[in-house]
Amino acid sequence: MGVGYLRGTVPEILRRNRLHPPPDRMADKPRIRVLLIDDDPAAFVLTRAIMDHIPSADFDLEHVSTADEGAEVMGRREHDVYLVDYLLGDHSGIEVVREARAAGNRAPMILLTGKGKYEVDVEAMTAGVSDYLEKGKVGPEVMERSIRYSLERARSEAQLRDSEERHRSMFDHLPIGLYRTSAEGELRDANPALVQLLGHPDRDTLESEYARNFFVNPSHRQAFLDRLDQFGTVRGFESELTRPDGRVVRVRTAARSHRGTDGLSAYVEGAVEDVSEEVEARDLHGRAARFDWVFEGSGLAIVILDLQGAVRNANPAFLRSFGYRLREIRGRAMADLADAADRDALNREVRMLVSGAHEVSEMERRLVAEDGALLWAKTRMGLVRNAKGTPDHIVILFEDVAEG
Repeated sequence: MGVGYLRGTVPEILRRNRLHPPPDRMADKPRIRVLLIDDDPAAFVLTRAIMDHIPSADFDLEHVSTADEGAEVMGRREHDVYLVDYLLGDHSGIEVVREARAAGNRAPMILLTGKGKYEVDVEAMTAGVSDYLEKGKVGPEVMERSIRYSLERARSEAQLRDSEERHRSMFDHLPIGLYRTSAEGELRDANPALVQLLGHPDRDTLESEYARNFFVNPSHRQAFLDRLDQFGTVRGFESELTRPDGRVVRVRTAARSHRGTDGLSAYVEGAVEDVSEEVEARDLHGRAARFDWVFEGSGLAIVILDLQGAVRNANPAFLRSFGYRLREIRGRAMADLADAADRDALNREVRMLVSGAHEVSEMERRLVAEDGALLWAKTRMGLVRNAKGTPDHIVILFEDVAEG
């Protein structure tokens, strides 16, 4: 703490600093562990006396006198507050603070100076000092206020760091693509899910490919920005993006424009989801609904077979033409409904369709009606694949049915 204002006996020091007998202590007061780093032995005496005159807390005060000792004890992170003298022999207290901060010590550190200077203030703040006190002007009220404010600030900063870490953890681990860009489309952040979704090796390569278009197809960029500018948010915006491997993915984007005090967009945050399978399923459902309409209402006789050639379904036109009920033929081999001379050929055509030898087969066949009559039918057989491209079922159209 320096020697000027600490010179003299302990009673003289206390009297000069107007320290009267300690006040009555408060019940249930916090206990605060403090480390004083000061090369003047009398500094501990005065600091102890000052803290004894603070009724709102109990202080466990320890003292070391060199920068090396201070660095060693600070490295253990055992104290709630550190009081560091600005001059420690050949060392600066600011150096001690800077090293402690670099080592991860986030507790409040208060610098003690012989005379307040703007340059010292600036240097102290940039080094991570929580506050600084001018020697000779420190009494119980000033000390209490500095420690209290420094602890409150440290708690707030810890809560903020915790919140940021939770946000970062959520950002990094959510299975949906997240991004932040400037208002002009300059990438500021992107999570791993977005990098993976778009097939890039790392975050940086997203910059030129997608971020400038806000993760929508370039042809949709202006429509996206117009909606964002008008409403401030965009939801359910679907677009197609082409990955580096050539795969086209259908994405659904939601975004929000964050505006500054001037009302202009400061940055954009958004979420990108791969909905390729959903869109494909939606399209398949639509096609299935249209097929069902045709299947039920068509005048053409239609039969659906499984991959073994058994009847899975037959439409009303087929049942009328051949006189069957659906329950009578469902599960039966289609070859059983053909004339004996045509059965092998029909089974062979089913196998060739399933194997991929060809996709469509056309020929005339003789089929046996429910009453035993032979009917000639011009048929068209086709293989239908599922969304993954594997064979799923066979459709037969009976384009012409006539008595043999």
